[in-house]
Amino acid sequence: MYNILIRPLIEEDAETSYLWRNDSEIWKYTGKRPMHKVTPEIELDWIKKILSEKSSKRFAILCDNKYVGNVQLTDITDTNAQFHIFIGDKNYWNKGIASLATYKILHYAKYTLKLEEIYLLVNSDNLSAIKSYKKNNFVSTTHQEKDGWLKMYCNLSNLKPAKVSVFMMVYNHAEYLKKSLDGILMQKCNFTYEIVIGEDFSTDNSRIILQDYNYKFPGKFNLLLHNENIGAHKNQELTFKNCSGEYIAVCEGDDYWTDPLKLQKQINFLEDNKDFSICFHNVEEIDIEGNIRSERILKSEFSEKVYTIEDLSKVNFIHTPSVVFRKNYSQLPEFFEFCPIGDYPLHLINAQYGKIKYFPDKMACYRIGSGIWSKQDVKTQILKTVYTITYLIMYFKNNAVVKQNLENQVRLLLEEATVTKKIILDADYKDLYLISKKMYIGNILQLLKIKILSKIWKTN
Repeated sequence: MYNILIRPLIEEDAETSYLWRNDSEIWKYTGKRPMHKVTPEIELDWIKKILSEKSSKRFAILCDNKYVGNVQLTDITDTNAQFHIFIGDKNYWNKGIASLATYKILHYAKYTLKLEEIYLLVNSDNLSAIKSYKKNNFVSTTHQEKDGWLKMYCNLSNLKPAKVSVFMMVYNHAEYLKKSLDGILMQKCNFTYEIVIGEDFSTDNSRIILQDYNYKFPGKFNLLLHNENIGAHKNQELTFKNCSGEYIAVCEGDDYWTDPLKLQKQINFLEDNKDFSICFHNVEEIDIEGNIRSERILKSEFSEKVYTIEDLSKVNFIHTPSVVFRKNYSQLPEFFEFCPIGDYPLHLINAQYGKIKYFPDKMACYRIGSGIWSKQDVKTQILKTVYTITYLIMYFKNNAVVKQNLENQVRLLLEEATVTKKIILDADYKDLYLISKKMYIGNILQLLKIKILSKIWKTN
């Protein structure tokens, strides 16, 4: 299993790549063998020259942070470009590295350069290369440019989605964001994955950090850089909509993954067990300074390794940076627009499509005290939790067991709110009416029980 990335070519790469220029086996199928021996100085001059070109983009292929080859786009226009690739280190031939690197530059061409088509020329005897290109949606024409050469095209509108989309929402996460991104980028996978980030007009350096990473590691990011602050609900909706992968993994901008095989382990399980919709794992909780507080260990009544939606409806035991799920639907339900909490509804809705797998491995860290939720008082958290669960009660009204479990959660939260906090209840019928109208809910009394808490906080 390898960690494959591409980065901009740099002058220092000449110290390695000049050796590849002199290896006839590497250039067997290229038709562009050097006419004389290439020295480090000649290679450096060539790199300096091509890096100054405005019509090309040149990248190094990294395998576990080792420079093993080049991939590039040349003759770039407003709509298309020509593709080139080679693996210079022969120890990494026939390991699928070229195919993964190819996908990254196609993703970069589509989402960063906004191109429409990529084309290439390949020796018709180079069957392994042709097979690799076809895996990435290149198709061949009916004629050859020259004897023995095949021209192939990739319409980027038909580019296959990444196997996994990593969902991330960012707002003022600059202090922690690099560690979060590094935890994703260190993943070792035999499949493609993208990082889809909704950046909600942060007032710190979050956007600058994202743009810098997008430059350093092209082909990994789909950045949604909003021109104004649109709020968490809308940001979640847009980010989810842009996740095109078969599977979705979640990591917020202040959490981070710690296991380089996290994605591979979870995807392997879901691929082999089609009756499961979600898998998640143990995490460690850390404070705002990064000190470990505790493991997120499940309570004894939830210690089994396989769960169902009925279990999850009793309490939310899935921690956000641990979850991977199948993308069972392309659009979030309408009530998400009004839902104060996004993760629990997401998990429950996915759980209706299959079972839930728990891994005891600690593969991520969840940061306590840095997010908006952690900074809210207990009363506000109770209100938002009850409000969220009430929407879920209505969504799962036809599932008696799930509905009953959710109602029990509301009852316990209301008891905490009224007994522990000694809250005086009041009602706000106007808000209830507006929400019920948008949700097409006939019986607003179902919402009344929780909405009457909306003015409670003023009295305590």
